[in-house]
Amino acid sequence: MLQEITIHELVIAITIVFISVLLLIIVVLFYSIYKYRLLHNRQIWTHIIENKIIESIAFGQNFVERDESFEKHLRDPAFRSLFLDLLVTSERKFSGAAREEITHLFHKFNLEEEAWRNLRKRKSYLIAGGIQELTAMRVIRALPDFTAMLTHAEKQVYQEAQYGVVSFIGVEGLHFLDYLVQPLSDWQQLRLLNSITEIPNPELLNINLWLTSDSSSVIIFALRLIRKFQLLSFYIPVMKLLIHDVVAVRVQAVRTLQAFENNDTINQLIASFPNQPQEVQIAILKVFKLSRSMQSEGFLKTQLWEHPDTAIKIWSAEVLVALGQRQYLRDIAIDERTPIQYKQIINHALQEKVC
Repeated sequence: MLQEITIHELVIAITIVFISVLLLIIVVLFYSIYKYRLLHNRQIWTHIIENKIIESIAFGQNFVERDESFEKHLRDPAFRSLFLDLLVTSERKFSGAAREEITHLFHKFNLEEEAWRNLRKRKSYLIAGGIQELTAMRVIRALPDFTAMLTHAEKQVYQEAQYGVVSFIGVEGLHFLDYLVQPLSDWQQLRLLNSITEIPNPELLNINLWLTSDSSSVIIFALRLIRKFQLLSFYIPVMKLLIHDVVAVRVQAVRTLQAFENNDTINQLIASFPNQPQEVQIAILKVFKLSRSMQSEGFLKTQLWEHPDTAIKIWSAEVLVALGQRQYLRDIAIDERTPIQYKQIINHALQEKVC
């Protein structure tokens, strides 16, 4: 039997719902005000901090007057955190004396403590931020901490540690590749490569070990390093990678061989061509296009006529154009006996319309 609800109970229920909704509205309102104040403060603080950075860069540390208002802001942890973030961002945009002034601000206002505090926190994004800050401000005594974090469980942390180590000690900091298990992303590889400015001494590195690594990303990074600095002594190990199981490794090996500009490279690439998948074959044809070597002319004509893949036919025709074989291709295109498929391919390569 259903229990009847009295008017008194209904009024109580409606009152409770009303009060709950009212409380929720109040909470949302206060939270919105709080967020607005944070955003407003951040905008004002950003302007103040940017002016301080510009003043320091423009006039130098010896000419910057004491600012009591600015020092008062520095007592707020949120302001200090924003100041540190903007210093790191500014450091990436400047070099030379300007960068030194930014570093001076970092030390003058004791922001190193803030960076170390982030490094000691538990959340991975805060730890990574601390590494970035200490790296940007060249706090070299943080190197042992970075080294310890190379095996950190969180990707964000160990990647920043990798970059920090290499930034501090250069190419010798790449020794973590000897035992690296996690993959190196393309972005991380580019960061590491850009941080290396001096030609590495192969005797100080295990590049041969990297070229035989179980990690294809380590091999690819080694190939990019070899290519960037044209380390010619690794020509034969690179050539052997044309039969690697991973296609991406083969492609990078082809690009690295092109950078060596060896007289035998064209013939060796031609010899390996039939056993390569399409992606690698196209990479080889790109090498021929860049090198503009007439050694590949006969081979390219054969691929144009005999290769079963249309994409390879197109690339072969385009490389022939780069080699100055326009007239040869035009003659084929206007020949009535030439199949329409070949006419289309050739005219595409010549960027001419089929009549």
